[in-house]
Parts: sequence; C-alpha cells; structure tokens
Amino acid sequence: MPTPSHRHCPNHPKGGHGDCAGACGGDGIPVIDLGVLLNGNAEQRSQATRELGQACEDWGFFMVINHGVPEVLQEEVMEACKELYSLPRDEKAEYIAAGPKDPIRIGTGLFYSDVDDAICRRDYMKMIAHPEFHCPAKPAKLRDIAVEYSARTRQLLLELAKAISESLGLDRGRISEVLNLESCFQILVGNNYPPYAGSDGVMGISAHSDHGLLTLLFQNGVDGLQVMHNGQWVTAKPLPGSLFILTGDQLEIVSNGRYKAVLHRALVHGGQTRMSFVSLVGPCLDAVVEPVLELAQNDPQGMKFRGIRYRDYMEHQQSSKMNTKAALDIVRVQGDILTCESTPNSSTEADSSGYSPTS
Repeated sequence: MPTPSHRHCPNHPKGGHGDCAGACGGDGIPVIDLGVLLNGNAEQRSQATRELGQACEDWGFFMVINHGVPEVLQEEVMEACKELYSLPRDEKAEYIAAGPKDPIRIGTGLFYSDVDDAICRRDYMKMIAHPEFHCPAKPAKLRDIAVEYSARTRQLLLELAKAISESLGLDRGRISEVLNLESCFQILVGNNYPPYAGSDGVMGISAHSDHGLLTLLFQNGVDGLQVMHNGQWVTAKPLPGSLFILTGDQLEIVSNGRYKAVLHRALVHGGQTRMSFVSLVGPCLDAVVEPVLELAQNDPQGMKFRGIRYRDYMEHQQSSKMNTKAALDIVRVQGDILTCESTPNSSTEADSSGYSPTS
C-alpha cells in the first residue's frame, strides 16, 4: 500500500503472539494482523487465514492491526469532517437537499426505532468514492484527504476479501471474481453524534447490518459501537492503532450463510461528541450476487439465497422501512419457496440516509 513520505503507518511489535493474527481484544473480540496475513511465512499465513475465517464465522466483526492506514491520515479525516459539519447551512444546502441516489448527501437523521425503543439521531455525510469519486466542495482540504483515505481503505478491504475467500476453501480471487470487485462500489460515511443529556432512550443508529461486503470503521476515541455476539450487545473498544471491520449482507449471501452479516448499532454519549468514519466496499453495482456455486453444492441445504443485482438490493434496503437484517429476506430461500419481498416493520421509520452504512 502506498505510504506518502509525510505519513507513517503505525507499528506493532512482532513476536510472541506476533504473529498475533489470532489474538483477542477486550471481550474476546478477534484481532487480525494484516502484516502476518499478507507477508508471513506459509505456516503463519495459513494460521492467520483460519483465524480470519473463525472471526467471520463466530463474530462477523474483528479489529485489524498493521493495516497500512496511517494514524495521521485518520486524524486528518476527522478534522476535515468537523469543519464540514460546522459549515453554515447555506454552504451545504445542495447536499442537504440531495436524494438517496445522489452521490453526496449531508444531513441529520432523527427518527424513532421500535427495534431499540429509542429516538435515533446523528449528523452524517455520505459520499460515493468508487468507481467514481465524489466529494463536497468545502472544506477544500477534504478532497485530497478523502482520495487517499478511500484508496488505502479500499485496498485493505479488497485484500481482506481475498483472504476471506481462501478461508472459505475457495481460490484466493474467487469472491473478487464473482462480485467484480475491480469495479467495486465504495462509499465513505462520516457520522457525528452530539452529546445528549440524559441519553437513556436516545441512540445514534438502531440495530442493523450493512448492505455491502465489508465495512471499515474508526472513531474519535469515544466508544459507542456495539455488536451483537451470542445474543448479547458487546461494546467495541479498539486497541491502539487498530481499525474495526464488520461483515455485511453481501458476504452472508456469497458465503451461502456461513459468514453472517453482523448486527450492530451506535450509542450516543451523555457528555461527549462521538464521531466515526466509515469506508464500505460492496460488489460492482451491476453484479448479480448469489452464493458461490462451490459453497452451495457442498451445503446439504443447497443454495440459501437467490441472485439479485447489488444495485437493486441497495435500493430496496434503503428505500424500505426496514429493521435489523430484514433486507436479506428479499433473497433468502425458505424451504422450496423463494422469498421475493421482505416483511418490514411498519412502525420503524428509516431516516433519510437509510440504516446503512454503519455506526
């Protein structure tokens, strides 16, 4: 991954667990060392690949270290987002008025979620970064920062997709091939959660899974991301220098249900502003996503999802009043019947940004 001379990647000591692909953070959250996964010897890489597969299967969530995304770049992203949120409303008006299909959207989501019985609110900025790059005109410095950040995180997520393919017993490039990841869809999302006095009953985003393949997230040091694990909500506390990775709906489909899309949500803090920044990668918009044939053939239950264009899946998910992982029901096979429509909860209102991407 390219590293400009003025930015340096975080270093983590090797050795001991150093091959620490299988290490655990707080609450047993898996930690994957990308350096070992990509550059270790054959035995180390094999072990790291197994640990990655286990993390996807057991959690759908893990931290990644030695990832090649400089900490100073993350700080620059957060600082540029702060400036964006603080711009006068008239300087953001064209993006505030944007619709769900527009490449740049800025706004505030405020709605009631009966999934969590809470009011959800956040300020957000969404921009499509690939296959075409889009960026707000102000602040001017955001473009160069976002160009580099999107390229680095896209490369990281595509490398993880190759390793995940191997962990499923497939050729390294199989998932990339069937999803046409050379022309992948990528969106960057900045989230801002102002403090809310008496924050009981108020959330940032209610429980949902992301529509893409993989999501990368980092935050400003204020915790609030929670993931569902074994029926319990776990607050994710990052290790220094780590990034969060979440599995999305398209990975659940392409793996024929072996790797589940992780359910997650965001909390607000009573006394501090929480900020997060997300890079989500999904298939090519026109790719028809369905289980990899080899995986379906080896599954006693056969193919568990029918094929759907990623573009159509996204539009359905973001235009419907959906909660949790209901969007997957549009492609889920139930017995001998293909479910063609979801059964959204009519009392759960999506904000203008939709539930996904994430927290």
